[in-house]
Amino acid sequence: MKSENDLFLAIGLMSGTSMDGVDCALIESDGHGAKAVGQAVHMAYSPDLRHQIVSAMAEAAAEARPNRKSKNLNQLERALTLIHAQAVTQLLAVNGLSHKDVHVVGFHGQTLRHQPAEGWSWQIGDGALLANEIDIPVVNDFRRQDVESGGQGAPLVPIYHQALIQALPKSVNASNYPMAIVNIGGVSNVTWIGKAGHMLAFDTGPGNALIDDWVRQHTGEPMDQDGRYAAEGKSDLPLLKTWMAEAYFTQIPPKSLDRQAFSVQGLERLSLTDGAATLLDFTVKTIEAAFTHCPERPQHIYICGGGRHNKILMSKLARGVIPVDAVEKLGWRGDFLEAEAFGFLACRYLLGLPITFPGTTGTARPLPGGTLCNPTLGQNKA
Repeated sequence: MKSENDLFLAIGLMSGTSMDGVDCALIESDGHGAKAVGQAVHMAYSPDLRHQIVSAMAEAAAEARPNRKSKNLNQLERALTLIHAQAVTQLLAVNGLSHKDVHVVGFHGQTLRHQPAEGWSWQIGDGALLANEIDIPVVNDFRRQDVESGGQGAPLVPIYHQALIQALPKSVNASNYPMAIVNIGGVSNVTWIGKAGHMLAFDTGPGNALIDDWVRQHTGEPMDQDGRYAAEGKSDLPLLKTWMAEAYFTQIPPKSLDRQAFSVQGLERLSLTDGAATLLDFTVKTIEAAFTHCPERPQHIYICGGGRHNKILMSKLARGVIPVDAVEKLGWRGDFLEAEAFGFLACRYLLGLPITFPGTTGTARPLPGGTLCNPTLGQNKA
């Protein structure tokens, strides 16, 4: 086991609420700071596998707790784990590395349902199987301890955001504090960081998930590429006002959401383009509303996740009074920040450091999290 002064080479894996595939990234970290290194990879899910995940979410929605797995769920968990193993193998190959070079892998798994108010959050992914497939120690099950201790179990990435921000040149930090990092994935979340390093983080509302589902339902396309359908439509303002009246948006953070949290009733009567425009404005309005909960208005907003590729979404966010840029402006990899973060969280697990905090998940005290799965074949490098 390494000491706190040593540097880990870690791999992070993420399959998010957009359900488009596996992101796999490499970092160097001492558990406090971190640096993205090498070439990251994305392994897309087939339409059939994505359909299986959607079906599994429907099955999970009928469960009172994540206390059993059907044959179909077991098969899906194995298939997802093996695809994550393929992603790791590909990452090692493109970076000219061996499994012996990597100290640990952070494995988030695929969320089926997130119910922190009921004391659980359900991710599938077999850490032991993954460890044996890649012959590298794996840390997974990051949310459990926080949720069972009364926290939201999400978001988990803020401590990584803080580590990256603290590594920025002082000239950038001084002009940007307080700053906000907004991740627009299937669900959107914000990390607010003040001058003294104080963190506040929470899910803001829908990100890409509702728009993706709407466009897929009407066209078979996986997303509204560049926001072109939204650009052609007209937002239904009365309907948008009704959605914004949802109690969640005035709830004091920390708080978090399940992907299926919003029913968006009334959407079904809209055309493809008007529906896309209204859903996009819903995402924008919920992000804007989130900043009313921050201790101070951010001086700068940086966007990561797939939503930053939507030109119409980004242009609408940029119309506000706060400057908005993609995180690439900071030299970060906006498509792989979450994957990198789970590599970082795995490093913190090995050192016994906390990954969740009162300001990020509402837990009473900073908590560690994760479960270590050592490979039973080959050498154990942890």
